[in-house]
Amino acid sequence: MNSLVPNISQLENQTTPFCTANNLQFCGPLQFAGYDPRNTLPYTENWMLDLQWQPVNDLVLRVAYVGNHGVHELIPIPFNQALVATPSNPINGQIYSYGYDIPGVAAEKIQTITDGFLTGNASLRVPFIGFDPNSQYNKAIGQSNYHALQFNVTKRATRNLTLFGSYTWSHSLDEESGAQLFYNGNNPLNPRSGYGNSDFDRTHVLTVSFQYDLPKANNLKGFTSHIINGWGLGGLIVAQSGQPYSVIDFSGGAAGQFYGGGQDAVTNPIIPLGGVGSVAGTNPRAQGTTGVNPANPVLNAAAFGVPLLAPGQNGVPPCDPSTGVCDFYETGFGSTGRNIFRGPFQSRVDMTVFKQFKLTERFRLKFDLQAFNLFNHPSFDTPNNNVRFNPFFSSFPRYAPRAGQADQSCGTATLGFAYRCNPPGGQLGVIQHTIGSPRFLQMALHLTF
Repeated sequence: MNSLVPNISQLENQTTPFCTANNLQFCGPLQFAGYDPRNTLPYTENWMLDLQWQPVNDLVLRVAYVGNHGVHELIPIPFNQALVATPSNPINGQIYSYGYDIPGVAAEKIQTITDGFLTGNASLRVPFIGFDPNSQYNKAIGQSNYHALQFNVTKRATRNLTLFGSYTWSHSLDEESGAQLFYNGNNPLNPRSGYGNSDFDRTHVLTVSFQYDLPKANNLKGFTSHIINGWGLGGLIVAQSGQPYSVIDFSGGAAGQFYGGGQDAVTNPIIPLGGVGSVAGTNPRAQGTTGVNPANPVLNAAAFGVPLLAPGQNGVPPCDPSTGVCDFYETGFGSTGRNIFRGPFQSRVDMTVFKQFKLTERFRLKFDLQAFNLFNHPSFDTPNNNVRFNPFFSSFPRYAPRAGQADQSCGTATLGFAYRCNPPGGQLGVIQHTIGSPRFLQMALHLTF
């Protein structure tokens, strides 16, 4: 037990933050992060089937299947995440699970500290008292799979032309992509529920590159030959699918029951389609993902809502019989899959014009004029994927009101009501960035010897 953390009896009678009451600063349950010493070393299994055919001397056609499987991959897991306490499954003496404090609900008399804030009884429903629910271990429990069908055409340098073309149709899936500080999914204690498209997955990738040396005029000599001969063209064309992404809420609109409202500092919880606060039957895709009109959103925020838990279920205290007050504000993890949306398709064309000078048998000079993104075509990044059902980490998440309750504005907080905020706060689905540069020209001079 951290000496600065109050014991259970102190927490049960606490009405003001323990740290403030004892003139202590920066105190509370210990927030710990580390590497699980029981981890097994990650490894991958790789396999490939490659068929090549050379119909003529300067042309090679290739088709290949490539696959790999990764195991024991690192995932940041909050090992002390609050558990669900119920009357039939008490945890550390707690029989209810709540992250908010609703005056008038007698069952919610205990207030603990999570990440420096009062957060219901979340810090008592943890496996290890004294550690913050946001404490985490990097655990080697992840897995990944990749499958790809590849087509390649290579034309070697004959008749002054070199050509390479490649098309890949692939799919990469995992539970966490790359080295991440946060778990990007639903319940991190069930990482298999986050198995989905990798962050870097590109279904279609087409690449074409070429270099063409213009024919020489062999009858020219001297200065005229230097000017007319030695010219060439080169280029690179890339077209590929956009990257996958999820819709998340940093403000505590999801997983509030487990991290005490908005004090989730170690996961990026996914906001589900069709949750409370959404508009029934709304198509989440507003204008597709082409990025043709980046000023308009490509996702409809009204299709998303909080994963609300009903009073008396999933550990949430029932409505208080003496006051009639209910806790309508606890949220769990959603069930919408990870990375189910995809950003806009991307393409670019790079070209170069070059001139080679043969100074002597030993010295050669090459001048390049290079144009990157020749047609100045914008490639749009994934849109903003963040919503805020709890703007500025206010007291309670805001969502569409239940029948018979007042319809409050999104900026009003009156205890006892649910709050309409359709669409929720944020700029969900708005494309705000491009990938790569606009058209960029540069010149270069190379001396080889």
